Amino acid sequence: MSIHVILASFFLILASASVAATSDNPHYLDRSLQYIPCLRSCDDGGNTGCKTEDISRFLFAGQSNMVGYTEEAKEGLFDELVEVILRKGVNKTDKLEEMEGYLNMATRSEAGSSKMEAKEVYKLRKFIKRKNFMDEPYAEAVCSWTEPPNSLDCERPVSPTACGKNFGPELMFAHAFQMQNTRLKNKKIGIVKVAKGGTTIRKNWMKVNVGEEENYWHSLVDAISASKGSIEAFVWFQGENDQFIDGGPESYLDNLNTFVADIREEIFKSSDNFQIPEDIPVVICELGNWIYNMDMMHTINNAQRTFVNNTANTILVEMGVDRNENQRLSAYCHYDPAGMMIIGDRVAKAVKKILNEA
Repeated sequence: MSIHVILASFFLILASASVAATSDNPHYLDRSLQYIPCLRSCDDGGNTGCKTEDISRFLFAGQSNMVGYTEEAKEGLFDELVEVILRKGVNKTDKLEEMEGYLNMATRSEAGSSKMEAKEVYKLRKFIKRKNFMDEPYAEAVCSWTEPPNSLDCERPVSPTACGKNFGPELMFAHAFQMQNTRLKNKKIGIVKVAKGGTTIRKNWMKVNVGEEENYWHSLVDAISASKGSIEAFVWFQGENDQFIDGGPESYLDNLNTFVADIREEIFKSSDNFQIPEDIPVVICELGNWIYNMDMMHTINNAQRTFVNNTANTILVEMGVDRNENQRLSAYCHYDPAGMMIIGDRVAKAVKKILNEA
């Protein structure tokens, strides 16, 4: 598939994300009315009060790759990969070969990336084999997904379809983080996700543009406020659309600095867990190969790296950006299910590292 077709697909999401919010949307939030954000269980039986579970949470935010869109590269690929992992009586070599074959049929796949993704997914088999990965509610983690300008979503057990299209990094993060050696090991956690495809950092997410059309800063503030001081870290997965707007790449570093500072300030105001806002851990997921390996399109990746190198208590999650196809994830604009599970595991390891260093 040509890069022009990929861009057309990507900007279709941008166009759909830009549809004006109206009262015709049953989930549309009218801020002219009194609104108190509440993070309640989806199974609360319709109670009018707000009872928020006392657990540690992680704020996930960004654009389409945070949302998910994992079925876009190849419909049914997730089920095919899981079926291979679960199949009994088949050796590792044969499983890897079959998964590579399925991955090679996905949009923008490459032989090297398919081989790498198959190996990495096979390493995650201990999570995929759990009954609560596919067939039963995962009692150890809940998630919510708010797609602005909709009102704050409720929390439900993590599953491959609970909080995204079909899932984002939260799925494997929820399973893998439970196994990490942190003070939260084996404790129930929550992932509060606020994400919308086709968004840019300054127009859509930054506090400086509050009140402007399609600005979603208040959605982030609502999620933070409703979490009642339980947020342990912030995970940001965004930047693709900034690559294609005038001044977007050149201003991304300054915007990211300001945006993260504002997010930290909001989390700090709601929490007693940090001495200063700069203590709040921040995880940046870098852009993938479909952006990076276009000629002269390294600016936002470089901005993300510069930000992490110069900002305390931050860490970069690498997306396999590498000229060597044997070391990178697939080159499609939306990660396939294998790539997204790998990313979720990498985010879990990054959060472990930054929490243990705090």
